[in-house]
Amino acid sequence: MGQNWRRLTSSVLIVSSLGLALVSCGANPGAPPHPVPMWASANRAIIALPPFVTLNAFVPILPLIAYNSYNSQTNLLMYKPLVFITNTDAIDFRRSIAQSVVVSNNSQTFTVTLNPKWTWSNGSPVTANDVAFAAVLEAASCATNAPYNYGGCGVGGVNPLRTVGPDGIGWSSVKAPSATTFSITVTRPVNAIWFEHNALGQLLPMPASVWETAAGVPVTPATSLTAAEIKTLLNYMGGSMNPNNVMDNPTAAPFAVVDGPYLFKTLVPNDYWEFTANPNYDGHMPAIKTLVYQYYTSSSTEQTALERGQVSSGYLTATSLAKHQTSIAGYRLRTGPPPFCTFYINLNLNPLAASGNGIGLAFQELAVRQALQLGIDQAAYIHIMGAGYGVQQYGPIPLTPALSIYNAKAMPAPLTYNPARGKALLLANGWSEQNGVMTKSIDGKPVSLAFTLPYGLGASHATTKFLNLLSQDWAQEGIKMTPSRVDPMFAFNDQQGPLVTATWAASYDGGWWYQPNYYPTGGPIFTAAGAANLGDFTDPTLQRLISATYAPGSAAQARASLTAYLAYTARILPGVLWLPDLTTPTEVSPWLHGSIANYNQVEAVNFPNYWTIGPP
Repeated sequence: MGQNWRRLTSSVLIVSSLGLALVSCGANPGAPPHPVPMWASANRAIIALPPFVTLNAFVPILPLIAYNSYNSQTNLLMYKPLVFITNTDAIDFRRSIAQSVVVSNNSQTFTVTLNPKWTWSNGSPVTANDVAFAAVLEAASCATNAPYNYGGCGVGGVNPLRTVGPDGIGWSSVKAPSATTFSITVTRPVNAIWFEHNALGQLLPMPASVWETAAGVPVTPATSLTAAEIKTLLNYMGGSMNPNNVMDNPTAAPFAVVDGPYLFKTLVPNDYWEFTANPNYDGHMPAIKTLVYQYYTSSSTEQTALERGQVSSGYLTATSLAKHQTSIAGYRLRTGPPPFCTFYINLNLNPLAASGNGIGLAFQELAVRQALQLGIDQAAYIHIMGAGYGVQQYGPIPLTPALSIYNAKAMPAPLTYNPARGKALLLANGWSEQNGVMTKSIDGKPVSLAFTLPYGLGASHATTKFLNLLSQDWAQEGIKMTPSRVDPMFAFNDQQGPLVTATWAASYDGGWWYQPNYYPTGGPIFTAAGAANLGDFTDPTLQRLISATYAPGSAAQARASLTAYLAYTARILPGVLWLPDLTTPTEVSPWLHGSIANYNQVEAVNFPNYWTIGPP
């Protein structure tokens, strides 16, 4: 997704504090008795949010500025997806609004039949028009002059209708010929698995007539909405120039009609958000009647709430983990799987990077990128940054969970930590060490492997500690890196293309959250025109391999294409240096029961309607 690196770095904690807290907490007959928490006796689950995190977007079409896992989590409490993506990256029609998908027209038309069992909380059926309404508005919000922009634009061909994105794919039409039949036709034949995951997978049906009435638009079929009516609807939903938009106002009238397991109930700004079980939900009925997402102004206040037993689950800081050794009294420490994300350091391959000192040309050399990767101690990173909890990662997608859509065993051997090997690689490729820094003539200009690595002003002490260690490790290879605390946005304000001077050489805050591109191809990240290709990386072979992942064919052919892309990308380091996937330890009350299956690692969300509260 475009610019997902930015929202990913701000959303990682929710994956742990809201998702991983749902690891199984079954009864333990041998455990000593526990006092009943007040929240348990009231059948309320209270989930601690990280400091200063607010839930600020409730519309099913989440805008780019608020597209993060906090808002996605609460969004999915209220709205059911058209197709449900499982923890193994498959589609489960038993939990989907869709009953089936038929592919026709040379893999260009996707016809969805809706399951008639699903209804809105007001008793009305969820119809194909409700799906089309979401699709039409989603596509329209991707126009450059739209009142606000959807966070998934460019993924799955989501662009303004009858246009194409950087991958050359777009939606040519959206139709709802009957109450239970919805279809999208794309501009060219595509990989059906890719489209079902990355286009259909991001559609959340909306009660069209409810939203049209609230916005003052005539109730009309979604496919007949005029451009002016669509603009009015988008302005109402989240227009930045409309002070009365309802994006962050869940008390607005349209949010009273949902088809998910929970309804919004109340909020106190900068205190808490409360949801109540939807009595008319047609899926697995919630046993927990009230969910509370609790706001905190600091980690210390959240830790105090844990120590007092005031929350059902919350995150554990590295400092608190060291203090308590394993777990806070009365809770159970959980360190479930990391999110379906990739983390990395961005390299700027622009020839004019760092104001044209030549470092961008150096980064264009594969040997330099591989030497840099060989100097990253991922085990130390996990220890320092993740309190020992995380998974080393050497490619564009994590190797957990095991997915059926690619062959993990075909991944190349990783470039594991070995500074001596990295230095030898540089020497073998024409670099020589001068005063402790590798130097080489490139295009007749002397270039030194020396650069500044900026990181955010609000970064933790652990981040500073790791980057200082990384600087020392790279120094063993003759690479001089200077960490620098700066505004993290500066580096990307001057990112305009390979012919424009850029002040930055590398950036620490890189990453990609695979939502809603659940079929993890690299188009948005690593193609030359990709929105998140921040360092102007380009490679014809990689471009061809990514294009192949979009092409129609059998399931076996799709699997082979995705595997080939992943293997090549892991080896060539396309303007990035891989970092581990971290898991933040979380604390779960023994009174909150659930299962690891209730945390969906691929979607980075959990499903509280499967939780229960009861004695340990």
